[in-house]
Amino acid sequence: MKKNTTLFFLIFLSGVICANVLGIAAGRELGAMNEYFINRYMYADIQGRELFPFLFYKRIPEFFLMLVLSAGIYRTLVADVYICYIGFSVGFLSVIAIMNCGMKGILLMFGFFFPQWLFYAPVLVLWRYGLMRYKGIGKEHISMERKKAQHMKASAWIFLVLALFFMGLFTESYVNPFFLQKIVRIIG
Repeated sequence: MKKNTTLFFLIFLSGVICANVLGIAAGRELGAMNEYFINRYMYADIQGRELFPFLFYKRIPEFFLMLVLSAGIYRTLVADVYICYIGFSVGFLSVIAIMNCGMKGILLMFGFFFPQWLFYAPVLVLWRYGLMRYKGIGKEHISMERKKAQHMKASAWIFLVLALFFMGLFTESYVNPFFLQKIVRIIG
């Protein structure tokens, strides 16, 4: 786990460096980080029941693609690449937020990730842990009782990962817009 944490922060740093090299001009046009969209978000009426299906159809294919890709021979490599992608993105977006909003950009980044990443981060950790722990399940020659116990543990792990994922999706749809709107009003 220590190696993965180090890798995450190195990739995060590369995102920070990349954003600094590209400069402010690239950051001003970047999607939700630009001033126009931040001001519009301040007065938007975002409904969780409308946002949930949008996020559901966006996150579910990504989630299952990662699960399918990690079921092959490159198991933990897929998880590591995805975690690096997230690290790079967070580093890059943090610099853009700070370039556009000054130090208030840190608060804005917090608003983009809270509270759903309280659930999504453990999903990534459990996913990688499960890939390492359950890689040979059912292949070794052991008793039926032990195989059944292994399958029960793997099923519980899958259920926990899915439950955390859906709690993250729910909070991203219904809770995050409220927090983000409050933060945008504070920094605006």
